[in-house]
Amino acid sequence: MNSYDINRLPKDGYLVFPLSMSRLANTQSPDACYEMIQYFESKVSEVGIDLVLLYTNGLYYNNTESALDVRKRTNGQMLAHRNAIYKRIVKERKYITQAVHFLPWDYTILDAPRFDDFFQILKRAGETDLVFRELLEQGLAGREASEANLNFLIEEIVITHLIREQMISFPKTLVRKDTFRLVVYPGSHFEADKYQYQHHLLPTNSECVNPYRAAHYDFSVKTLTDFIKEPQTKGKALSAK
Repeated sequence: MNSYDINRLPKDGYLVFPLSMSRLANTQSPDACYEMIQYFESKVSEVGIDLVLLYTNGLYYNNTESALDVRKRTNGQMLAHRNAIYKRIVKERKYITQAVHFLPWDYTILDAPRFDDFFQILKRAGETDLVFRELLEQGLAGREASEANLNFLIEEIVITHLIREQMISFPKTLVRKDTFRLVVYPGSHFEADKYQYQHHLLPTNSECVNPYRAAHYDFSVKTLTDFIKEPQTKGKALSAK
C-alpha cells in the first residue's frame, strides 16, 4: 500500500499544519487543531518536536476582492483562531507554548529566496504541459480557471515543496537538527503537487534529510501518502501554436 498511518515520528523536527482560512471555523477550528496535536502526541517517543501553524492568509490576495476587505477579514480570523489555541494550550499545561509557532504565509515567501523562480517554473509548466494544466484545474475544485485562482494554487504548491525540501527555515524551540518535516492537512494532496514532484518540475535540495520530502499526511483519514511510491501520471506537452 502507498498510503498508511505513521506509528512513530522521528525525534527532531516539525509538524506543519497549513491552515486554510475557509476552514478555521470547521475542520481546522481551534478545537480541531488541538485534536490533531493530541493525536500526534502518541506518536512522539521523546521531546524534540516543534509545531508550525501556517496561516495561508496571503493567498487570498490573489482574488479580485478589495485588499482592505481581505486584510480586515483574514486578520480577524487569524487572531481569533490563534488566541483560542494559545489559551487552550496554556490552560491544559501539556505542551510547551514556545514550541508552537503561529506564522503568516508571507513569512515563508520572505524566507525563500528561490520562491519566485520556482513559481515561474510552474507557471510555464501550466502553459506547456497539458496534464499538469489539467491537474491544476482539477485542484481548483470547480472554481473558475482564472489567472488569480491558478496563481493561488501554484503558490501553495511551491511553498509546500519548499517546506518539505527544507528550503525554508522555521523558528526553533525544541528542534535542534531539523531531521523531519511532516505536512499535515485534513484533506487529500493536490494531484498537481504529486505530479510536479514525480516529474521533477521543481528543483530539490541535495542536502535535504526529510524522510517526508515527498509526502502528505491527510488527517481526515489518518494516512500518509508517499508520492515516490505512487503510480506516475505521464505528462503530455501542449502542441506549439
